[in-house]
Amino acid sequence: MASSLAHPPPHLPSLNPKPNFTRRSLLLTSTATTLSFPSLSSSASPPPIPTITDRIFMEFSLCPNYYLPNRTLGDTISTLCSDSTLLGRVILGLYGNLVPRTVSNFKSLCISASNSNPNSSSYKNTLVHKVLPGQYFLAGRQGRPDRGEVRPPSYLPRNIETVDPKAFTLTHSRPGIVSLSLSENDDEDEIKFDPEYRNVEFLITTGPGPCPQLDNKNIVFGTVLEGN
Repeated sequence: MASSLAHPPPHLPSLNPKPNFTRRSLLLTSTATTLSFPSLSSSASPPPIPTITDRIFMEFSLCPNYYLPNRTLGDTISTLCSDSTLLGRVILGLYGNLVPRTVSNFKSLCISASNSNPNSSSYKNTLVHKVLPGQYFLAGRQGRPDRGEVRPPSYLPRNIETVDPKAFTLTHSRPGIVSLSLSENDDEDEIKFDPEYRNVEFLITTGPGPCPQLDNKNIVFGTVLEGN
């Protein structure tokens, strides 16, 4: 689902979620890669200062029906959130020169949002499953798509950067930091120990201050460029 960056919509979602977002009612309704830059040679050492190599956008909607008391077991995200309200778009810049595998895997789940294959893995129509007001929110939990979770993306290569100390050099120093969540997620053990499990859960810091408790545990791989 491609879109131009030349004329972003005037109303962008706030990175400070409203209180009613804390009940997993925030929905990722669209993701797409919008602009790419040539990557650095794999033989060259990445520079210490991150460079934005890719830009993508994510659209957020509010799904007011997800926690209705009269919902049935047969209700899915597609039925419960069919009348969701679009909040706006956030544009992210990704540090492909610093953590290329993390960025590549993230982009794969954004690009596949436009794939017509219903069995593809994507962030589209998945829930923001945890919000810590004044700190950050978590999205992209792996699990069952009918529950607003990411289908297990077994086709993604293993992310070896999760065990590379150099991948943890950037800190969660301000609002708008985009990070691969390795320590702050709440996935069940049966999911985390699944051989098809891939690290695709991410977080975005919302501020107003830094989140030092996330440093050295999660991989910072991008920043919010537009949308606050």
